[in-house]
Amino acid sequence: MISVVTVTWNAENFISDTIVSVCKQKNRNFEFLLIDGASKDNTVNRVKSLLHEGNFPKENIVIVSERDKGMVDAMNKGVSRSKGDYVLFLNGGDSFYDENVIDKLEETINKVGADVIYGRTMMIFYEGRGIYNENEEYGDPIMPFIHQSVIVKRNLLLKHPFDLSYKILGDRELFYWLRINKYTFHYEPYIVSIYDAREGGSENNPYLIAIEGDRILGLDKKTFYWLRKLRWRCTKAPIQFIKNNAPRKWLNWYFLRKRKNIEWVEKY
Repeated sequence: MISVVTVTWNAENFISDTIVSVCKQKNRNFEFLLIDGASKDNTVNRVKSLLHEGNFPKENIVIVSERDKGMVDAMNKGVSRSKGDYVLFLNGGDSFYDENVIDKLEETINKVGADVIYGRTMMIFYEGRGIYNENEEYGDPIMPFIHQSVIVKRNLLLKHPFDLSYKILGDRELFYWLRINKYTFHYEPYIVSIYDAREGGSENNPYLIAIEGDRILGLDKKTFYWLRKLRWRCTKAPIQFIKNNAPRKWLNWYFLRKRKNIEWVEKY
């Protein structure tokens, strides 16, 4: 069985698509967990209402709403409360690509039984939407996927929980650990999820991403690392200021050319 974990905090205004996509799955033999950080809005009641309207099996629902130490802590909490053999994290605001995703993932589990199974992602940017298209041969050797489109064996997530000291790249640290310990990864070419990348932390904190990425690889322990850090301070840190202040038209033109790993479906 697959456990789908959705982490939320004050997500009332953008949680509907997520829950509706969960309820539309043809295969209902999976567990859904809402791990809410004690939202001050109506997130929890909204989720309960949508699950009821979608006739999602009550016995497969776990809802927790309490204060936590942030998203990574909530993700670990979701793993500990789950009962599935595999876990998928579907963020609030993201959604399954279609009604057959769970069926396809279950078929792949039965076929290969890998430790990590991943598919493709439909990405939404300010400049358009398209399919994330990387692989382990020519793309990112650690994470050639978005974590909304990957399932991981629960026992491995319990063995190596997400590290709370990472503000953004906690998932990348996990997958790096899985790689260096030779756990098996398997790719299937179907689209698993729709990911709204317009407001994500991985889009809006280039300097912190660079620093945490270096730490994962142990580069921060190298002699004269301060020089590399200074380089990131001069090159990565200004990017966010530019993104916040440059005309949207200019930014769209730039990113349409930069995102070479996106198979564009629509350009705005």
